[in-house]
Amino acid sequence: MSRCYLDTNFLYVHLRSERSEAPGPLEDWRSRVLTEAAVDGGVISALVHDELAYRLILAWLRDDGVNDPLSAYRADAQAVMRTVRRRLTATWRAVDSLSLELQLTDSAVVEQARSLMARPGLGPRDSFHAAHALVAGCSVIASTDAAFDDVPGLRRLAP
Repeated sequence: MSRCYLDTNFLYVHLRSERSEAPGPLEDWRSRVLTEAAVDGGVISALVHDELAYRLILAWLRDDGVNDPLSAYRADAQAVMRTVRRRLTATWRAVDSLSLELQLTDSAVVEQARSLMARPGLGPRDSFHAAHALVAGCSVIASTDAAFDDVPGLRRLAP
């Protein structure tokens, strides 16, 4: 086991999917990631919070029957935020219950991200996620994003 960085897509799936007693790829992934995070510590960054909130808000709008959630959000973000406030508060409680370490974005993370962006194939957001993981001493990243497969020092834990 080793420290594990939880990418946004893991938390999104974890929070949006129903838990099942039946074995399957999603439950297997959830179990493996939560075991990794519990043993040696799970790590996230503010970037995860930002991406998670944005993706969940758009999903909730879609769930509520909004045909174009992105346009609705852009047209009146304040109104949207009022409608999702309770769900967002519950989300933060659920994330906090996982007892994850919040890796700060400091100069070491920025330098590492810049270095990762210089390599072909890794975009800015993925570079920052990988940099947070590496600076925090994580050797595992829980993600569906195959771009992390090419990051030296990180092993991707995928469904």
